[in-house]
Amino acid sequence: MAPAPGAPPPPPYGQAPPAYGGPAAVAAKPPRPNVQLGAILTIVGSLISIIAVFLPWVSGGGESQNGTGVFLGSDFTLYDNPGAGVIVFAVITGGLGIALYFAGRVLAVAILAIVFAVIALFIGIGMVSIASDTADFGDGSLGFGAIVQPIAPLITLAGAIVATSKRRKWPTA
Repeated sequence: MAPAPGAPPPPPYGQAPPAYGGPAAVAAKPPRPNVQLGAILTIVGSLISIIAVFLPWVSGGGESQNGTGVFLGSDFTLYDNPGAGVIVFAVITGGLGIALYFAGRVLAVAILAIVFAVIALFIGIGMVSIASDTADFGDGSLGFGAIVQPIAPLITLAGAIVATSKRRKWPTA
C-alpha cells in the first residue's frame, strides 16, 4: 500500500519509525565538575604522609628514630626502613590527587584514590604498631611521626570521597 500524498515515506525495513516530530537530538554531557577541594585534600594527605616518615617515630634514651630506621617487632622481627612502603603509597595517592586536580572528576581515578588511601590507612596503622613495639622494647616513647601515619591517609581518603561525591550538573529544560 502506498503512503498518502504528502506523508513521509515509511522507514526502511528493520528500522523503527522516527519519534513524533522527527528524530530526537542527543544531549551532550555537561563538563566534568570541579573537584579541586577533594584533589587538594588528597594531595595534602599524601604530602603529610611523606613528611611524617622523616619525623621521629620512636624516642628514648636521648635519641630518636624516624621511619627510615630499623624497627623491632613484637615477634623479634626486624623491619628495615618501614617508611618506604608509606612513601610508595603516598606517591601513588598524590599522583591520583594531581590527576583529579587537572582532569576534573574522573570516577575511575577517584575510586582508585579511595582504594589506595584505604590501603595506606592500614599500612599507617601497621607502622604505629611497629613503632610502638620498638618503643616498648627500648623503654622509649612513640614519636609524632608514627602517630601521624594513620591520620594522613584519612585526609587523603576524605579528599577522594569528596571528589567521588561530586556530580555533573545537567541543564534543566
